[in-house]
Amino acid sequence: MRCHIRGTIRKGATVTAKLARGQTVTGSVEKAMIAPPAYQGAYEATPSQSVQTFYTGGLLMSDHFKVNPIPSNYGLITWNGSTLTVS
Repeated sequence: MRCHIRGTIRKGATVTAKLARGQTVTGSVEKAMIAPPAYQGAYEATPSQSVQTFYTGGLLMSDHFKVNPIPSNYGLITWNGSTLTVS
């Protein structure tokens, strides 16, 4: 019978397994992966007129990213030199 044991081995960790009497575990590490650094920025944003960049590439995020609704008091104010427009 063949089985796979999957999990995370951290630096300095010891791997143990409980087996039924007379059974043994043999094997090798086939793939080692180092976890990426944690994302340290904001996890939510509110829409605005300017670009908001969240540098998350290659980083581990610990939660969902939330985009808030457009505020109810949001208005775009423009001035063309003679007329002020709020939309």
